[in-house]
Amino acid sequence: MRVIYADELVVTNLLMDYLLLIVTARIAGTPVRRLRALLAAGIGAAYALAAAMSGGRVMTSAALKAAVGAAMALIVFGVSAGTARVTLLFFALSAAFAGAVMAGAMVRGQGVRGAALGAVSPLTLLMAFGVLYALFTAAFGVLGRRRLAGGTSRLTLTRGGRSVTVTALLDTGNSLRSPFSGRPVTVCDLTAVEPLLSKEAVHILRSETDAAQALLKLHEAGESAFFPVPYAAVGRSGGMLVAFRPDSARLRGRTVDCAIAIDAAGSVRGQGYSAIVGVQ
Repeated sequence: MRVIYADELVVTNLLMDYLLLIVTARIAGTPVRRLRALLAAGIGAAYALAAAMSGGRVMTSAALKAAVGAAMALIVFGVSAGTARVTLLFFALSAAFAGAVMAGAMVRGQGVRGAALGAVSPLTLLMAFGVLYALFTAAFGVLGRRRLAGGTSRLTLTRGGRSVTVTALLDTGNSLRSPFSGRPVTVCDLTAVEPLLSKEAVHILRSETDAAQALLKLHEAGESAFFPVPYAAVGRSGGMLVAFRPDSARLRGRTVDCAIAIDAAGSVRGQGYSAIVGVQ
C-alpha cells in the first residue's frame, strides 16, 4: 500500500481541483478569475485532507461532497443565470476524472484508498486528466458548433458605462484572435458600436480608410485603448482591423471574453446582423 503524505495530498488535490475549474470554464466559455479558482481549489484540497484524516462517513458523504463542490463553483463563477449549468458541468468533469483515475490506477496495478488523489501516482493523474480534457473538449466543441453555427444572437457590449445590443451572426469561419492576448475577436460594424466610442475616435475611423493610419491617429489623439488585429481573407493576402476590448460582453445571456474589431467599411451592414462572432 502506498503511504499518503499530508503535504502531497494537499498539493495534488489543489492542482487537480484548480485544473478542473479552469477546464470547466474553458468548455463552458465562461471567463474565470484565476485567484478565485485558486481559492476554491484550496478549499477543495483542505476538504480532501480533512476527509482523509477523519476516517468517518460524515466527511466523505455524498451530501458534503456536493456542498463543497457547489461552494467551489460559486466562488469561481458567482451567481448568474448560467451558474447551475456550469456547476453541473464541473460535477460531471469531477466525476469523470475520478472514474478515469480509478481506471488508470487499476491498469497500472495501483490501489485507490477513499477519495484521496495522493494515493495515485502523478503519472496516472496526468494521464487521466489529459484523456478527460481531450474527450470533453472535443465532444462539447462539436456539439457547440452544431448548435450555434449559422444562427444569430443578441450581443450586448458595455464600455465606459455605455451599452449597446446588436444582432450577431454566429460563424464558424471567424477564427480571428487578438495577437496580444489570444482572445477571440468579434467583428462589429462601426455604426453599431458608435455609442461606445468617443466622437473623435468615430471621426478618425470614418475618415481614415487605412487601418494602420487610423490606429496611429487614434494613439496621437490619446485613444490608446485601440490595437491592431491582422486578418486574411479570400482574394487578398491580408489586412488589418482596429480593435478594442469592451468592459463586458454578453452573448446568449452569458459573459464572454472577447475583443471587438471595428468594420468601418460596412461589410456586415444591411445583412440582418451587424456583428460576426466566431464559434470555435
